[in-house]
Amino acid sequence: MPAHRIGTILAVVGALLTPAGAALYVLPGPGLPLLVLGLTTLTAGLVTLTATRRDRTSSPPHDRNRELT
Repeated sequence: MPAHRIGTILAVVGALLTPAGAALYVLPGPGLPLLVLGLTTLTAGLVTLTATRRDRTSSPPHDRNRELT
């Protein structure tokens, strides 16, 4: 699975877990571990997306001798 897709999945799961953890934190329940897990997953996903975006936007090395043959 490409790293870009993994980053997207992590960011989406983190974005869903964070409000659920915040709601459970406000309501009586064990919300702090879920909130921390959601924020960690969201951060990991965004870092992965940023790293793969840099790799995708950089141009490949150009071999000048290849054009001459």
